[in-house]
Amino acid sequence: MESKDISLKKKAALISLIIGFLMFTGKMGAYLLTNSAAILSDALESVVHVIATSFAFYSLYLSLRPPDKKYPYGYGKIEYFSAGFEGALIIIAALSILYYAIHDIIAGSNIKEVDIGAIVVFIASAVNVILGLYLIRSGKKTKSIILIADGKHVLTDAYTSIGAFIALLLVLFTNNTLFDPIVAIILALNIIWTGKRLVHESVLGLMNITEDSLLDDIANRLETERHSHLKWIDMHMFRYWKSGGKYYTDFHLTVPNYMSVTEGHQTAHDIEDIFKEVFHTESVEALVHLDPCKPECCKLCRMEECEIRTEKFSGALLWTDKKIADKAPYLVEETRYD
Repeated sequence: MESKDISLKKKAALISLIIGFLMFTGKMGAYLLTNSAAILSDALESVVHVIATSFAFYSLYLSLRPPDKKYPYGYGKIEYFSAGFEGALIIIAALSILYYAIHDIIAGSNIKEVDIGAIVVFIASAVNVILGLYLIRSGKKTKSIILIADGKHVLTDAYTSIGAFIALLLVLFTNNTLFDPIVAIILALNIIWTGKRLVHESVLGLMNITEDSLLDDIANRLETERHSHLKWIDMHMFRYWKSGGKYYTDFHLTVPNYMSVTEGHQTAHDIEDIFKEVFHTESVEALVHLDPCKPECCKLCRMEECEIRTEKFSGALLWTDKKIADKAPYLVEETRYD
């Protein structure tokens, strides 16, 4: 049985695809009727939306497949490819808009039936604002990069429609047809910026970039929890990455060298539960490398009763985001990430 999040992802993607196709049909009809460069820019944006949403829908289907022998970490990374593909298509559409707009400025615009075109793009902008906000909200709720990227694209489409509407109003009330291609150029530049941002975010996701704010939240939570877990002597070399809606973490934890395997296993589960709360999802997998304590660790260890202690406690290190991500200075052999 599908979870609510998976059902919501599929529903949102399908709604986006259907509405995108309807918007494209309406805008192309309006362009053929009006010959407006601004409406053409809006229609081309919708073409990209339909193509990108189709790819996003397929990507969503792949990302929801469970891990298998060939892809042991699952198919979640396809979301970033989808977002990057969508961003690239947006940029291509914007360049096409620039071409037609500049052509109209040089050769002259032959715009007509402005009032009907204005009505069509006004309705399109209203529908796309509602759809875009719905997709972004659904994407944030389900932690879907695909839906968030698609929602941002739809909002860009809405802004394009609003710009086209303003251009048509200016032409209607001033009889100056130059407003049409000029506004189209402004819209194209805005679309290029949105596409560039989507491609940039896609690359960062594929490169497993660390979010500073999230790492800070993790460090603060661990710093609080360690006061009730005296055997957590030190944490270092912490890393995490995300695939689809699942987070993977790995880190080194220094514990007393006499800790049993059973206790070490439970420690890993305890920390994994903390990560689930910080990441706001049950889909978390933590891989813990347990390091046995050394005499150099005694001054950092808060355990009062320890039969192997060789040095008095002098103060524990504060677990900051930088601290947990760095190497442990007292472990000489750790000179690189494994």
